[in-house]
Amino acid sequence: MVASLTPDNRRLRAFEKVELKPGETKTVTLPIKASDLAFVDYDGKWVLEKGKFRMQAGTSVMDITCNHTYKWTTPNK
Repeated sequence: MVASLTPDNRRLRAFEKVELKPGETKTVTLPIKASDLAFVDYDGKWVLEKGKFRMQAGTSVMDITCNHTYKWTTPNK
């Protein structure tokens, strides 16, 4: 929720189309990778910063915490 830069406020990640009949329910698992939470830092490389993230699926919201900062060694293309 706080970063050294201001990355996109909302990003679409891990989605799939689910068709339901009236009254039907299904459980859907949407895996989120660390790189899905990363952004391009000042030096042009991807970074995932330690901190809190807010995830939303429909009207459901969940806060998650990243305990360590990770920087990829390859530049953004």
